[in-house]
Amino acid sequence: MLLKQKVDLASAIILILGGCCLLLCPLLNMTDINVIFITTMMIYTIIHIGKYMLTREYHDYEGLLSSLASLLIGSIAFFFRNNESSMNLALLLFSWVILESFIKLKKADYYHDRKSKLWILEISFLILFIITGILTSINLNYKNETQVLLLGYFFFTHGILEFVDPIIIYLTKEKIKK
Repeated sequence: MLLKQKVDLASAIILILGGCCLLLCPLLNMTDINVIFITTMMIYTIIHIGKYMLTREYHDYEGLLSSLASLLIGSIAFFFRNNESSMNLALLLFSWVILESFIKLKKADYYHDRKSKLWILEISFLILFIITGILTSINLNYKNETQVLLLGYFFFTHGILEFVDPIIIYLTKEKIKK
């Protein structure tokens, strides 16, 4: 297994654990959705900047672009943190999903090779990510506890999609163009 696949696997496990932590937040009476969303975006930024730093030699800029997108959305959320509107949260999450979708589309384009079928897998995961992001954004108009749970399920699902990707790449042992 390549270092890049190991780092992708480790970051996916951290995302899954982060989603599980979000699912536990309502039980611990931590329901300030703005603080939780900003913290999640900043943790996501740190994870992906670390991912980029560890895999620079593979010339994969997905980690850098994901960290910049998360930093941008987290910063915007920080400036709108006093506004308790679920519409703001839904728009911020939807904006983040759009930015991440463009990044994942670029990654799918990276695998788009006539000899490799990995791009079909990447496009499938992209479609699943967009669907879960849209459904989560639409349903963020409930109480704070429900919003935290929805974010937890979303990031848990996102972590699982990120977890399956390097495993399938490793198991198929397809050559990836450099």
